[in-house]
Amino acid sequence: MKASFILKDFDPARILIIKPSAIGDIANSLPFLRGIRETYPQSKISWLVNQSYETILTNHLDINEVFSFDRNIWKKNLGKGLSSSWKLIQRIRALRPTLTIDLQCLLRTGILTRLSGAPIRVGLEDCREGSSYFYTHLVNYPAKGMHAVERYWEAAKFLGCKGEIPPASFPVDETENANILKLISMMPKPWIGCCPGARWLTKQWPSSYYAKVLQKAQSETSGSIILFGGNDDNKNASEIATLLAPETPVINLAGKTSLRGLIAVISQMDFVFSNDTGPLHIAVAQKKNIIAPFLCTKVEWNGPYGQFHNTVSTSVPCKGSYLTKCPKMICLDDLVPEKMFPLVESTIQAWKASKT
Repeated sequence: MKASFILKDFDPARILIIKPSAIGDIANSLPFLRGIRETYPQSKISWLVNQSYETILTNHLDINEVFSFDRNIWKKNLGKGLSSSWKLIQRIRALRPTLTIDLQCLLRTGILTRLSGAPIRVGLEDCREGSSYFYTHLVNYPAKGMHAVERYWEAAKFLGCKGEIPPASFPVDETENANILKLISMMPKPWIGCCPGARWLTKQWPSSYYAKVLQKAQSETSGSIILFGGNDDNKNASEIATLLAPETPVINLAGKTSLRGLIAVISQMDFVFSNDTGPLHIAVAQKKNIIAPFLCTKVEWNGPYGQFHNTVSTSVPCKGSYLTKCPKMICLDDLVPEKMFPLVESTIQAWKASKT
């Protein structure tokens, strides 16, 4: 297995990036994409992604072609899963990638990297499930505990990118944006957004806590509260809406938009309150004012890159444990709404100052 600080003497004509999921991870890999596009402007850059997240990358200016696959098809029908995978591999091999880089680095993506047919196949040093077997080169990190954005940028530097980490960007669909504006344009500004859910229960700050900090933000700005997220976030969002003062301008869009609609919603927000979840990183890419509580994950590893100062972490001994389930959740007794109030106030004051 070869490894070096810069990969030399490779053909950048057709580059395939493998990063199937999830929203936050894809968002954190977009600075890598920007760096590759800036360094190799003539390259044909393709991206392999889970079908669920395909629309995030559709029409992205730095991508020439998006390949997608339905991971769930295997659970529904083995025969269809095999047929679909074979067709996908044929499409990828028809691309004839000169370089394939796997940013996911699991067994299934390692296999896809090998089957891509690329002569140069790059993985990351923290690859898992034996995927290193399928790569010709590994990217080494200069330090442990680096943020995801920084780790992906090490991969970019390995491929010849130079300079500072460039900003990420998400394409905002104009039709979706117009639809969102029809829903919220009559609501008083500023628009205070909140994504109250997360895939892990251990990442979720309670609805009652969010209601308190959102009410404080609204009372200090006379703005409106916009709740958003996926179907799984609707329960939390609905609870928050009922806990707010009756006169509070609020709309619950959780589960009511497409993924591209969600991106459009976030693009319109003045503030974004969020747990450590995908929409948080979309908001960072769109340079929104972030206010985020952190429980079981570490800000320095997975926080809003460039906005670590806009987070508050629990101080319990087990903080940053990365447990997906916890019977105690003592962090919720520690990270109460009052601990978030100073960040809410400072963020609002900075926003007001920027408007004068």
